[in-house]
Amino acid sequence: MQSTAKCHRKWVQLLEAAVKADGWGQVIEAVEAYEAAAAAILNDLPQVELGDDARDIVEKTIVTMNLRTTCLSSIDGAQLRPTNDEMQLVLQTFQRVLHHAPCVFPLDLAELATPTWSDAKPTAKSKKSKVAASTTDGVTIFIEKIGLKDADRYIDPQIVVSVVDKTLAVVQDKVETAVAMGRQSPYIFFETSLTLEANLDKLRQNDCTIFFEFVHYKKDKRKKSVRCWTMLEMDEIKPGPLALELYAKPCDVSKRAVHLFTVKPLYLHIELQLKSNATRQSDVVNR
Repeated sequence: MQSTAKCHRKWVQLLEAAVKADGWGQVIEAVEAYEAAAAAILNDLPQVELGDDARDIVEKTIVTMNLRTTCLSSIDGAQLRPTNDEMQLVLQTFQRVLHHAPCVFPLDLAELATPTWSDAKPTAKSKKSKVAASTTDGVTIFIEKIGLKDADRYIDPQIVVSVVDKTLAVVQDKVETAVAMGRQSPYIFFETSLTLEANLDKLRQNDCTIFFEFVHYKKDKRKKSVRCWTMLEMDEIKPGPLALELYAKPCDVSKRAVHLFTVKPLYLHIELQLKSNATRQSDVVNR
């Protein structure tokens, strides 16, 4: 049985290092530090004696660190919570977790959930109003499959889609596909479609880029993790199938440090469909 106080001091030091790197804007260092802190706490937790309230705060801290690494690893991390300021509050609470005075966790974790693909779908009424307001082509993306040399090892794989304009502003918040429907090495199959909120004219006027992140669940760390990513630029948009090359994480929305994920001929396979306003109106009526 390890000393609870000794373990807590180690945990605090690790979390302090992560929050400090996060505050300095050192994204890669912060992600690695948060992951190291979460892993250390998970490893030590079964061996230490904690009251129910203290254990609850420790477990919520782990979840919050995992959420923060997701923010930092995603293209729209600056738009998501928890923020670095909120991580400072979490750190302050975590530092006091062994004190006799009662502690209250500073964040409501239920508010930090990521919308799923189905959650992000508009209602029939909103679909109709958006279709009627648009006079140009809408962009529908059919995500078929992704090729990975170790396709069989990923738990609950998903694709996360976001749209960012030339100023790095988020045009469409990230949405997740459902978990992959099947596998046949080296492919993971999704076979699902998404129609972007912005029409093609708006996307082109703002020189937008569509980002795709491949995420999977890490059981040992109790969180989702980005494995690789890719992007679709405006000059690539045309009806038909496309194979997008994969890049190493973290996703770089500025495109300044883009590195290939693999030299093997493995890609994200998608198909684009451009629907006119009249076609989309017919689709809504027929639904």
